[in-house]
Amino acid sequence: MKRPGQQLALAALHACTAVLVVLPLLALLVQGFSVRHDDGAIEPSLAHVTQVISSSSYAAAFGNTLGVAVGATLIACAIGIGLGWIIVRTNVPAKRLLEQLVVVPMFIPPFIGAFAWLLMAAPRIGILNLPFLRLGLDAPFDVYTRLGMMWVMGLYLAPYVFLIVSSALRNMDPTLEEAAQVSGLDRWRTALVVTLPVMKPAILSGAILAFVISIGLFGTPVLLGMTNQIYLVTARIFLDLQQYPPQYGVIAILALYLMLLALLANALQQWALRGQSFVTVSGKNFRPREVRLGTARWALLALAALYVLLAVVAPVVIIGVAAASTYAWSGVFTAANFEYLWTNHDVRSTLANTMTITLVAATIATVLGFGVSWLSTRTSLRGRRVLDYLILFPMAVPSLAFAIGVAFLWLRVPLPVYGTMWVIVLGFLGRYTSYAVRSITGSLVQIHPELEESARVSGYGWGRTVSRITLPLIWPSVVSGWIMLYSIFVTELSIVLPLYTADTRTLSILSFDTWSVGKFSLVASLSLMQLVIGAGVMYAVTAMTRRREVAL
Repeated sequence: MKRPGQQLALAALHACTAVLVVLPLLALLVQGFSVRHDDGAIEPSLAHVTQVISSSSYAAAFGNTLGVAVGATLIACAIGIGLGWIIVRTNVPAKRLLEQLVVVPMFIPPFIGAFAWLLMAAPRIGILNLPFLRLGLDAPFDVYTRLGMMWVMGLYLAPYVFLIVSSALRNMDPTLEEAAQVSGLDRWRTALVVTLPVMKPAILSGAILAFVISIGLFGTPVLLGMTNQIYLVTARIFLDLQQYPPQYGVIAILALYLMLLALLANALQQWALRGQSFVTVSGKNFRPREVRLGTARWALLALAALYVLLAVVAPVVIIGVAAASTYAWSGVFTAANFEYLWTNHDVRSTLANTMTITLVAATIATVLGFGVSWLSTRTSLRGRRVLDYLILFPMAVPSLAFAIGVAFLWLRVPLPVYGTMWVIVLGFLGRYTSYAVRSITGSLVQIHPELEESARVSGYGWGRTVSRITLPLIWPSVVSGWIMLYSIFVTELSIVLPLYTADTRTLSILSFDTWSVGKFSLVASLSLMQLVIGAGVMYAVTAMTRRREVAL
């Protein structure tokens, strides 16, 4: 039975999706494939495409982007798959603790991670190079290279691959491997012939996710690449935005190139899996088979601990030490960089902007995500599948490319939105509401609709049914979705870069601007501030949620 209220809600969400997702992407296409004359008339044109294709600098950026992204993806897959197998399929000690620790890098922003590795492995100031430099030797580590960018990006993308692969490993029927070993295959041939092929969809999914994220990263390529004039597409977009007047048509083509790479990667995944069956979960119950290792389990524990050390412990400690130093590794410590955090007007204003934008955007995105999830799973309205597809499509669009589309749209719309905090909020909503949809839908499909139907039969309206029945049951996933969005927004750089003004700067922009003038110790203190704010709010929300669950 179709209710007018549900149809109205679906229409409203379609309208929101059109404004948040469809129109920015259309604006990107129009800007890239047209020219605007002095009288305001718009004419279709390939002039911007021709300009980009004929430029050797843009061609180099295209090649660098593809090469670095592929390298970072391979590193992320090697680490993520290895950690997944170690934690899920072996008897390595402290497995639960390791599983929690290896996903922590997901909550360290790429800009902060790149800055930490800059302090560790830069040729002149990197702490790993200082002992060699003091002995008059050449610096053995150089993070300002393509390989350096691949390493840092892959290191922080590995948890995404780990989460996908570890989940698939838990759902794999162990009798397949047992049958292979009964047939005479040893442990390693079984892994190559049976385990890896069965895990192919999960590995490809993790690889595609890592690739899409890597081609859209801005902070890492700019911090680590521009020093040696290694420009990726995102760095080229940044440089073109600094020109006056900006070449918006060229910028649009560069953003569309990132979108094309992402779409081709997803198409390649579909092609690789076409016509193959990977069903391994049957009606019978099973537990993942654990490989019993002897002394080798301690070596695997050391490898997993090494990853945590390189991706979490060392970067945070080094940023802390740098924040307490007068300049990088001067050896002279001071509290001036921390005093700067609460005495500087720029810090106070950007902190206020950051918290306002982050809290508003995360809350609205969670509400929209719940609405889309509920209509998709609880109704049979025509058009709900289209809504679900449109809201999820930006997951395959690099953040900077999407932000460029948002900027083009609201620069042309005669409404006072561009230049305010709201344009950043709109950018966040369009790009990341899909994350809330994914989080909430997973819980909604596990709740039988008859619970809500019983409430309606008892006289509850739709609002009371949702607030009294549905929301309490899926509340943990709603909170998890909100925390995930908050952790992304509080340090997001790529979305904010094309949309901010002097009055709407955020902490991520202030950190980037401070780095650009070489004040590394201040950048370190700002990075620590972002980490503390992110962890503090997440802890507070989690604590309130636990008290609420206990009260219920």
